[in-house]
Amino acid sequence: MKNKKTSDLSKFSFKKTLSRLTNRLGIKLLCLLMSFLLFLFVRYQKEYTKDYVTKINIKNIPSRLLIANDIPENITITLKGFKDNIYELPTEFSTYIDLTNSVIGSNMYEVLLAGDIDYSKMNITVNPSEIPIILDELAYKTVPIKVPTVGKSAYGLKIDNIKVNPSNAIISGPKTLVSSIDEIKTYNIDITDKYLDYSAISRVHLPRNIKSDVSRVNVNIIFDKNLGKVEFNNIAIKIDNLNEKFQIKDNNPLIINKIILEANKIMMSNLSPDDIRLYLDLTELTNTGMYSNISIEANIPVNTRLIEIEPSFFDIEIIEREIKDNDTANTN
Repeated sequence: MKNKKTSDLSKFSFKKTLSRLTNRLGIKLLCLLMSFLLFLFVRYQKEYTKDYVTKINIKNIPSRLLIANDIPENITITLKGFKDNIYELPTEFSTYIDLTNSVIGSNMYEVLLAGDIDYSKMNITVNPSEIPIILDELAYKTVPIKVPTVGKSAYGLKIDNIKVNPSNAIISGPKTLVSSIDEIKTYNIDITDKYLDYSAISRVHLPRNIKSDVSRVNVNIIFDKNLGKVEFNNIAIKIDNLNEKFQIKDNNPLIINKIILEANKIMMSNLSPDDIRLYLDLTELTNTGMYSNISIEANIPVNTRLIEIEPSFFDIEIIEREIKDNDTANTN
């Protein structure tokens, strides 16, 4: 009799508990769902994404083989994680491609992460994750060196010749690339407003993946100057740097009978005697007396050349400067 009452009591308790659990079940499930969504929202508010840019290291290139194509210098590694794990994440990445046992031709190679870190527990994306690499034989070839120019020379002069020393280079690189190269060039040389023959040292500009035994060359640019000659006559000579205690005995002006200049024919039309300064530099004359073969100094326009001057020297006599009466009075 007692067992029956106990059984009835248990059934009553179970029904009462079940009734409480199922009472307003929809509302309770809705609250549970909202709690879960709130948890996810809070959790993923802490998620972050970080990009790492790193260089690719190419390892174990087989002997006598070279990379024939352009490979991106950098790749991007994207790391996703939670801010509460930030101190457990790496500050940088290292990547490489292993070419061990690779052969001639084009193949896709996986970009690998270097280091002893266990990357399997991290959400990492490598972009690009594979890179095409073309391997080719090492080859050599002798090719001429050319010099490109930019700009316009003075007076529109044309280049007559360009001399390069050394004129050839031995290049090396992947066989496919080397066989397609017939010449290499220097960096551009600017000839803007150049007139006289122009010399420079220029660096050789090599295609990617190509090496050369020459890195710099001497360049001499020779212009077709379209030259002509112009003659001027009876030009007076100036006296420079004569000590004020002295004077030249002959009071007559010193005259150049003829001077001939070489210049571009276009420029010649604008030349005049006023563009020429002829003088005797008497700095070294410190005593009176007769001096022979004093050479004439000539300042001539830029881009002209002195061909002939007549006479080219003078004999002069230096005497004490005469002291006039007013000079004596001033001295007293």
